[in-house]
Amino acid sequence: MRQLTELDKKILAKLAPELEGATGPAPGHDFKFILLPVSHRFSESPEDFAARIDKLTDEELDYLVGLITRGEEDTRSLAEGDFGAMVEVMEKRLPEKAKELRSIT
Repeated sequence: MRQLTELDKKILAKLAPELEGATGPAPGHDFKFILLPVSHRFSESPEDFAARIDKLTDEELDYLVGLITRGEEDTRSLAEGDFGAMVEVMEKRLPEKAKELRSIT
């Protein structure tokens, strides 16, 4: 199982401040991905998901795209509309990275 790095946890905390420093659903059980818990547990809509993604720095967005393109971050299981919402944020902020994401779908 993939273990979240400190950077992963920092990004997760930015995307879901509701976690208040927790890194998993229960003590001792880390999340396996960054985007899935945000999409399914915290985000209320694709627009909310996009707003959360837009809080990240360009460097953090670039890092996420790297995880996605290497298959280390699952985007196929995101809630309906969330992947598209994320790509829209990327198109505005990092158009070249948005192309990378579109190429894997």
